[in-house]
Amino acid sequence: MSDWRAAVRAFPRERTWLLPALHAVQDELRWIPADALGEVASHLRVPLSEAYGVATHYPEYRLAEPDKRIVRVCTGVSCRIRGGLDLLKALDAVARPDVTLEPFDCAFNCSVAPVVEVDGACHGRVSVHEVERALAAPPHPTLSPGGGGSARPPALSLFGGEGSLRLPLPSGERAGVRGGSYADLLRHAESLAHPGLTLILGVGSCSIAVGAAETLAALHEEVVRRSWNARIVTAGCGGLCWAAPVVTIVAPDGESRLLPHATADRIPALLDAAAADRIEPNPGVGDFLGHQRRELTARCGLVDPGDIADAIRRGGYAALADALSSRDPLAVIETVKAAGLRGRGGAYFAAALKWEGVRSARGAPAYLIVNAEEGEPGIFKDRHLMEGDPHRLLEGALLAAYASGASRIILYIHGEAHLSAQRMAHAVEDARRWGLVGDRILASNFSVEVEIRRGAGGFVLGEETALMESLEGRRAMPRPKPPFPTESGLWGKPTVINNVETLFAVPLIVARGAEWWAALGRGHGTKCFGLSGHVARPGLVEVEMGATLRDLLERIGGGVAGTRALKGAVLGGPSGIIVPPRDFDEPLLPGGRGNPGTGGIVALDETVSVRDVVRTLLDFNTRESCGKCTPCREGTARLRDMLDSEAPLDHPAVAELSEVVRVASLCGLGQAAPLSILSALREFPAELR
Repeated sequence: MSDWRAAVRAFPRERTWLLPALHAVQDELRWIPADALGEVASHLRVPLSEAYGVATHYPEYRLAEPDKRIVRVCTGVSCRIRGGLDLLKALDAVARPDVTLEPFDCAFNCSVAPVVEVDGACHGRVSVHEVERALAAPPHPTLSPGGGGSARPPALSLFGGEGSLRLPLPSGERAGVRGGSYADLLRHAESLAHPGLTLILGVGSCSIAVGAAETLAALHEEVVRRSWNARIVTAGCGGLCWAAPVVTIVAPDGESRLLPHATADRIPALLDAAAADRIEPNPGVGDFLGHQRRELTARCGLVDPGDIADAIRRGGYAALADALSSRDPLAVIETVKAAGLRGRGGAYFAAALKWEGVRSARGAPAYLIVNAEEGEPGIFKDRHLMEGDPHRLLEGALLAAYASGASRIILYIHGEAHLSAQRMAHAVEDARRWGLVGDRILASNFSVEVEIRRGAGGFVLGEETALMESLEGRRAMPRPKPPFPTESGLWGKPTVINNVETLFAVPLIVARGAEWWAALGRGHGTKCFGLSGHVARPGLVEVEMGATLRDLLERIGGGVAGTRALKGAVLGGPSGIIVPPRDFDEPLLPGGRGNPGTGGIVALDETVSVRDVVRTLLDFNTRESCGKCTPCREGTARLRDMLDSEAPLDHPAVAELSEVVRVASLCGLGQAAPLSILSALREFPAELR
């Protein structure tokens, strides 16, 4: 029996395992042959026609055998305007018979655009002169937990962690179970602290794509050569993607210094300068960080994502421990409700109302789904948060489960967000060993299990009922409402669905109080944004709600590099709008004229064709329509065709059809699909003629 057959037969014979089983086949064979699809369908007792319908529905599955090598070029808006199409042409010119060359919608590495993916490894900031180098590059060590390679010690894994996953716990048992407490965890975590010099390398999807693995090797080599008693930590990205790779040097007294652009060839000189106290402050770093309000992201780039002890030393799980020992679930709900926390997935629905609805609903068990699918091109905030501080997300999910009465948490993570999934898996494993997941957490009456599921692409998974269909082993298609998920959700049981960024805020609100959060951002707290496109300092930023696009693009992002001016900005991805410069001073507030949406911002300089940007967004929405409702399925395609026509664009007809799609589509994604073309008609009419 081949490995893929053994993997398929290891799954329980239930339809819910259809996507994981298809992933198992493709991971082994690189595609899904017809006989393998038949065996999956037979084992899971799913009709073959339905299994085929699922496999063809999700864009990440391959039903045709690829060549020996697979090279993909991102052609999303961020990569497109920074040279992605030129890269595609250059690669096509040097194509080899054993290479499958494909464009794809988004690598979700927009901050290091343009991006080329070679055999699963992303390469960022690639120029047309470097395509041969990208083809010849060895795979990044990012697809297996042993990441650092045999020549490096386990502490240098790109996944984070100082080899502490198997450190003994107090009394050789799981701390926190059978009488343990948070104080026990904290004492044990503090006993594992390293008091000496620490070198922290920011390792996220972005920095891996621009040489973090080589920087890691150079750091290790230099530390050994200099005989330094130093600890090297691989943290997540602190948001300074424009300066990646970034090294932070933390002295024994706690003083820290940040080294931007720490490529492998610069490491010796940078460490020399640090040792001689000759590091000059970088104005760009000061401007980038100085204009932010970093609350959710405060530990990103500093905390070791693979070391739960480091998270606990920095306050991790303290809010959970306090809630379990001194607050009942309703008190947690009331605190978050008083804070006014709204979901950060784009709809901005009150988070506590969902928890309250599930707690009062009939039926058991109740579920909490963490929506980490993040399938919108140009949006990459949730990946950064999971890669940088997985324990904060897990703590937020545990608090939400406690408040809502959920006994099972499902982390639904995008199928190509490998680093996020791997770091979250390590976090869950650690938390279970430390008594923070499972039965009677911290000796309380609260018990919950956590499971990780992977998606397979599909923009519509941002719609919560479509995501539940996917978990049940079906095509991702929205369900009619009512009933709402809080009443009848996953497998007909009460279900809460929260976004990653939403749950990141929960531990802070529970720990600091509702008044603290409500005092930020005109009552809306803070918001994370991903900056990309024509901006000098792309990356992940966090600001108070009410900040403006000018704050984000110019004060934090540094504006356009060079002498060109900004023509506009895409705000909110494929469901968003194109904002002209005259509206850059509008406050970004939910329901306002500048609605922040999911938090993606792509800056467009004066060389960009707005028509091409709109066409790209419409084409994506057309291909990603689940097909369930006619206005979305047919209307988006017709709008794209009208843009493609050689005839003059009929603006009234476009506006009329857009309104039909917007009003008559079944779900929020279809309803938002025409927003980009409507905003372009309003703000850039000459460019659509």
